[in-house]
Amino acid sequence: MDYFAENWGSFVGLLGLLASVGGLVYALLARRAARSAEQAAREARQALTHTIGSIDVERAVALITRLIEVQRQGNWNYALALYRDLRRTLSEIETSIPPDLADHRDSVREAIPQITAMINMANRFRDESSDIRPRDISNQNEILNGIQSGLEMLQSAMLHLDVQ
Repeated sequence: MDYFAENWGSFVGLLGLLASVGGLVYALLARRAARSAEQAAREARQALTHTIGSIDVERAVALITRLIEVQRQGNWNYALALYRDLRRTLSEIETSIPPDLADHRDSVREAIPQITAMINMANRFRDESSDIRPRDISNQNEILNGIQSGLEMLQSAMLHLDVQ
């Protein structure tokens, strides 16, 4: 007991050193856990954005399919509503495309003014139904088919990213 009484300062120092090392190890582990949590949150956010983007692409393809059908029927009021919905959906798709697919983003970005031009054309068709030429509707459908093809390529590329 005398040894302890004479060297109590050394024991307290040793306990302090052990507590400091334990605290340092704890801090390093906590920091590593925080980084892992941040990475997991970032990956979850990216996965959610990617999933929403995929759903938007599917929705846009379905809108285009419906638009082609509606134009053939000459229902221009409904076509205008679908065009506006398609334009909004394309804008949402553009913002959700991952950086790895920038060339597809440019393709979607180029499609938006085309849709706006088709909205203007559909307004004319609605207001002047007697002046509609089958060739005009055919041109609209060709543009829509091109946009749909680009969206399907984007969808395929997005699925390919999921596999990697």
